[in-house]
Amino acid sequence: MSEKRTIELSMDQAGLSSWLKELAEGFEKGVLLSGEGAIDLEGFKSFKLSFKRGEDGLQGVKVAIKYPKPLYFGANPAGGAEQGQETSATALPKYKSLKKHMKQTFKSIGMALSAGQLPPALEAQSFIADSLLMIEYQGKGDEFYDAYREQTRAFEAALAAADMGAIQAAYEALARTKRDCHSRHA
Repeated sequence: MSEKRTIELSMDQAGLSSWLKELAEGFEKGVLLSGEGAIDLEGFKSFKLSFKRGEDGLQGVKVAIKYPKPLYFGANPAGGAEQGQETSATALPKYKSLKKHMKQTFKSIGMALSAGQLPPALEAQSFIADSLLMIEYQGKGDEFYDAYREQTRAFEAALAAADMGAIQAAYEALARTKRDCHSRHA
């Protein structure tokens, strides 16, 4: 998935009205139907829609959809670190970059859960992979790592089962551990 998708269309007033109805129906299903085919809206960061009236009576329509950068920092986007891959201190990304990305994905997961929805799959998997990578850093909260690893695995299992109660409980446990760790190591 790219970071940004842009679609530009031109149509008359009646066509615009019909297209907006299709847009609303597709949005409910999580897809945007365009001349390029269906565009998956899962995990989008922003969705901008603009209109410009042309002198010829046609409406110019522009849709810009931004997605978070899928940063997996050497981890498998399907979840977890690559099997059989040794992680060395020299292979680790910058701690600050990893933490910044984790903050973004964790916030997105929390927003989805607050809305009573499953978290976006790509962001959840990215967060899990990043979490398992983050606990490889020495001296950054080592005493919390075992609990955090277990909670991350519980979150992953709850996601796989699509169990909203278990997902919410695992998310809250991760949030508590994060808060406790950051209070000591900030």
